[in-house]
Amino acid sequence: MFIRQSIQPVSQTSEREQFAALAPQHLSTMLRAAAALVGVADAEDAAQEALMRAWQGWSELRDLAALRAWLLRITVNVCRDWQRGRFGTGKRLMEPLDDGHAADLIATLGSDPGASDHTAALDLRQAVNSLEVDYRIIIVLRYYAGMDASEVGAALGIPPATVRTRLRRALALLRERLSPSENQPSSSQWEGS
Repeated sequence: MFIRQSIQPVSQTSEREQFAALAPQHLSTMLRAAAALVGVADAEDAAQEALMRAWQGWSELRDLAALRAWLLRITVNVCRDWQRGRFGTGKRLMEPLDDGHAADLIATLGSDPGASDHTAALDLRQAVNSLEVDYRIIIVLRYYAGMDASEVGAALGIPPATVRTRLRRALALLRERLSPSENQPSSSQWEGS
């Protein structure tokens, strides 16, 4: 009886080695973006799903210079599917963004997590999470993933000018939501009591 062995073509093997060498370099960025979009609890699962989709579609990537944007676009699409309920569980809807690993995955206001103002960081996260999805994705990719307007545009398939416009609008909404309202007493009013 003759058993046929599966032998990988050289080009396919080198492509797999190339993916295995390049994709992990972008994993932390994918995790930060996923954590900001679906929450810390589901970020690893979403990033893993994105890596699996990237592995399956590796032959479709035409330009290695666009790898980071391509991986983040896949991550955003997975997170959108996740939010629509196609993946994950209802647990993500009940868990707050902040948990024990949030400081590792998501940027806080200061460069030193131990010295940052955690209340302000939570307010910022809550404000970002309350944004409309299109604005939230722009904020996440720009500030959490560190992409510029051209890279964000490439990742989302929209012109960089649209990215800048949405970013400007999103920042204005965040300023509005984070600015102290006139009805809230200032800390100096409380100190005098």
